[in-house]
Amino acid sequence: MSILTRRQSILAAAALTSRTFYNSRGSSLSSCQAFVPTPFHRIRPNSSAIQLPASTSPGRHFLSSTTDETISNIELPSKTGPRNGLHRHTIYADDSHPLRLYSRSPSAHAKPWLSPSSAARSILLLHGRTWSSQPVFDLRTSEGDEKKQSLLQSLSDLGFRAYALDLRGFGETPRDTDKHGNGGYTTPRRCVQDVKCAIDWITNRHYHELESNESSSDNSSDDPTVINTKPALLGWSQGALVAQLYAQQHASTISDLILFGSIYDPRVIYPRKPLYDPSGRLVGSTPENKPPAPQIPNTDVAALEDFTLPGTICDEAAMAFSSLALTVDPIKVAWDDLHEFNVANPALIHVPTMVICGSQDPYVSWEAQRELYERLGTEDRVWCVLPGCDHAAHILKARKMFVRSVVGFLLRKEGF
Repeated sequence: MSILTRRQSILAAAALTSRTFYNSRGSSLSSCQAFVPTPFHRIRPNSSAIQLPASTSPGRHFLSSTTDETISNIELPSKTGPRNGLHRHTIYADDSHPLRLYSRSPSAHAKPWLSPSSAARSILLLHGRTWSSQPVFDLRTSEGDEKKQSLLQSLSDLGFRAYALDLRGFGETPRDTDKHGNGGYTTPRRCVQDVKCAIDWITNRHYHELESNESSSDNSSDDPTVINTKPALLGWSQGALVAQLYAQQHASTISDLILFGSIYDPRVIYPRKPLYDPSGRLVGSTPENKPPAPQIPNTDVAALEDFTLPGTICDEAAMAFSSLALTVDPIKVAWDDLHEFNVANPALIHVPTMVICGSQDPYVSWEAQRELYERLGTEDRVWCVLPGCDHAAHILKARKMFVRSVVGFLLRKEGF
């Protein structure tokens, strides 16, 4: 199947399951308008695009940002409209599958914490098992986000280039329906590969800033006092497991790792599924033999189950989370091959790492959190426990404490 044909089929499949579509400017589109075929040869980098050094080999995912206008007429559908300036970026994975990234510009009243020497600091946020990036990292109960409920906005206001990724099947990233992919399922291995594409895209996008910083300082990884200007990576809940696997495999591409509310537990072993069903039919060994990915609706009850401590979140924010979550994720993502998480091993992590969670998080094991921290293969590590918080500490009333803890870790080498 050609790249163009596959890309059209993926986007068409997304159109069948999505709600009202919007373009990047927030105007309503019909499905025909949203998916005007564009031959791949028309995709060209912007004339002012960053030039990489000869040692860097950019993949196709470097050519696709709807905000940068490096492509035309190829856009994923927007399920929520403009949302007061939310920037949407469409990048393409190594198998040409479209992925959605989000970012925000600093607000007018922003007071950056970063010094001019840290202007290139960036961070990628990974959501968890059930809900995508918009409700998880960009919750807002007012247009101006006066209550600072959006982690994406808070980090941007502090001077970071913050991005959030919708993994396959989540939010505005469609499921992988190609017969040579995962048959509509989301797998840990594929998530790690897609995170690699996003990290590469972020690095490429801000390469000129990285080059400027490197020219003014010795950016040696052996010097613990030197500020590393590669992107940082933050994963929440099951997204922390994805981030952990990524750091084990691609440590050289990130500056710092933040494992937030990680469900890592060495005593949990995910079983492999049988190769044959009771009738003797081969199933599960290849995408062609897998049963169709289930289409199970999400519910408002499920959207609120992460909030377990009375008084830690206001009713307005909880209802806003539920409404936004069900808008962008009406159908549960079909996870598969969870046994790929079994190779998660803290001893294989050699990048600076923060382990952070709420003191009342019902989804984490304290023994596992302690083992995760103590077995890390790096001396540059921090374990932070947020008092009076449960699983979603970043959107609770104590969210400023979470933000200051994370930013303090990222800026530990320069102060603020």
